[in-house]
Amino acid sequence: MMGYAYVHSECVGCGKMISYHADHVPSLTVDGERCAICKDCFDEWNQIHRVNHGLEPKVLHPKAYEPMEGM
Repeated sequence: MMGYAYVHSECVGCGKMISYHADHVPSLTVDGERCAICKDCFDEWNQIHRVNHGLEPKVLHPKAYEPMEGM
């Protein structure tokens, strides 16, 4: 039997509750801990830290906010 699971937590950027695939969600490291960010915060981070500095934006994994396959 196959199941699916999401991980749920607050976005470290804006505080809204998000659901995501733990292996693919974008994250920021805060106090040594990997913390998930929502798509809106990811897009804002890309703009501020990459695009505004003439760098290519990071690509969001297509399964970042999809469920994880379980066993």
